Amino acid sequence: MRERGSDWFAYQNHAMDSAGLGDLQFLQCGEGRTCQTPPARMPDTQHGLGWKFLLVGKVNLETGAIEETT
Repeated sequence: MRERGSDWFAYQNHAMDSAGLGDLQFLQCGEGRTCQTPPARMPDTQHGLGWKFLLVGKVNLETGAIEETT
């Protein structure tokens, strides 16, 4: 993610009935990307998993921490 730069956002699985509860996925947003701003839920893919994943924050590329978005 550091090599690719730009803004990265973290999405966490919040489906209580899911074996993957708490799993993270990451999405790069910004100019030249599909999403200019981060959507509230991870976009659906060919795997159909997007609805489970809610935006939890922006990835700080210096520290690797996920910072809450407001």
